[in-house]
Amino acid sequence: MARVELKNVRKVYPGNVEAVKSASLDINDKEFVVLVGPSGCGKSTTLRMIAGLEEISEGEIYIGDTLVNDVPPKNRDIAMVFQNYALYPHMTVYKNMAFGLMLRKYPKAEIEQRVREAAQILSIEHLLDRKPKALSGGERQRVAVGRAIVRQPKVFLFDEPLSNLDAKLRVQMRAEISKLHTRLQSTMIYVTHDQVEAMTMGDRIVVMLDGVIQQIAPPLELYHHPVNRFVAGFIGSPPMNFLEGELTPESGVLRFHDKSGAANLDVHESQLDALEPYAGKRVVLGIRPEHFIENPSQEPKDGRSLTANVEVVEPMGHEVYLYLDIGGQSITARIAAGETEPEVNKPHVLDVDTQGVHFFDMETEAALT
Repeated sequence: MARVELKNVRKVYPGNVEAVKSASLDINDKEFVVLVGPSGCGKSTTLRMIAGLEEISEGEIYIGDTLVNDVPPKNRDIAMVFQNYALYPHMTVYKNMAFGLMLRKYPKAEIEQRVREAAQILSIEHLLDRKPKALSGGERQRVAVGRAIVRQPKVFLFDEPLSNLDAKLRVQMRAEISKLHTRLQSTMIYVTHDQVEAMTMGDRIVVMLDGVIQQIAPPLELYHHPVNRFVAGFIGSPPMNFLEGELTPESGVLRFHDKSGAANLDVHESQLDALEPYAGKRVVLGIRPEHFIENPSQEPKDGRSLTANVEVVEPMGHEVYLYLDIGGQSITARIAAGETEPEVNKPHVLDVDTQGVHFFDMETEAALT
């Protein structure tokens, strides 16, 4: 296997359209790295440059110790799994998986061994004589993954491989690909726009926006310590809530007042040192839905509670999602089921775990805590 390194890689399309802006990334041998971000952020372009399917405009790409800028895709020792499976419809599953090895003139016995082993790993031995049209979406994707496995490449590249599957199959295939990584101990680079996939699969996650890498970190570090407002809002489901307001010193405490005056929350002592320079300034408060705490008495606590109007109540079984309006700003809360029964179009009091909230600079959107 091999490490992959990108040094100041840039991609500019005709018309001076900059898809990737000076991206630098070091992927360790045997690591599972996920590139994630909204559509058009440059993640698939980055993957295709690693594969050699897109020429780079500037910078260097290394696979192992080899500079591959001018190395054609077939000589980069990579295998790629695409969103649309890219199977040959007239070939059986066996021949689809074996085709790449046949082109490289591997011995017939070795091809047979590799295909049978990959089919066993993916539990598709019973499909080897079928053609793609006789397979379900999940089965086709397994075949596409199997075709990559038989190559035994240095690096596996996945370009949104699960986006055509239904929700249940996506969950199942996420687990299958993670188990595959553990079993093969190979370097894998995976592109998705789904942050849940990124959080559950990656050793590290690369968050991109407008061609720029925003943050590279393990999943929980991204979740607990986002570097800016975009990362904070992109990672987490339901997403983080944002309230604009001002930090004001009051009676020995530093208090956040949102712009409507409906939320007045004391800054937790663990964040005071970082936020004291922002006293009297406007900031953005970020609260994850799970950092709301149900208030059974419905009596506001000074500096710890906010009151919002309930717009939608979504029972989810063991928990409830509340969609609320606070001074014209929409927020989402996730609370345990059964503690209270919020009523639509009625005010509802929620406490806030102030130790878990985040603050961001109003202008730069950089994290302050």
